Amino acid sequence: MTFPGLDRIEALARNLDSWQRELAGKMTELEDSSAEGVSDSGLVRVTAAADGTIVSTDVNARAMRLDSYTLAEEFTTAAKRAQEAAAARVRELVGEVIADAPGGSRPADSSRVADSSRMADGSRAADDRPDWY
Repeated sequence: MTFPGLDRIEALARNLDSWQRELAGKMTELEDSSAEGVSDSGLVRVTAAADGTIVSTDVNARAMRLDSYTLAEEFTTAAKRAQEAAAARVRELVGEVIADAPGGSRPADSSRVADSSRMADGSRAADDRPDWY
């Protein structure tokens, strides 16, 4: 007796080792990645790690002429941009891994899928879907 999906399962099993190696490489790339954000004036630069942690800041000497409120805004803007860029890089790498996974495919709009249960205030809506959905 022939099983219709057996060839597909065998192909997935053959590709699993190479996919795991690729996944390990992407994880290393992700751990080593960072992103930079720059304030509107260009006087403040902030670097964030992939997890959003601020790892460094650079302040141009001319920024010391700014009042404390403006300087704080410059830092906040640069930090947000760095964190957003780091998050975008994470999404990009995760998308590559998902697309390259054996039998995997990238959703048409992954941001919509991930946030489909978010309410306006950022909380999650209660539903009956399993956690992995």
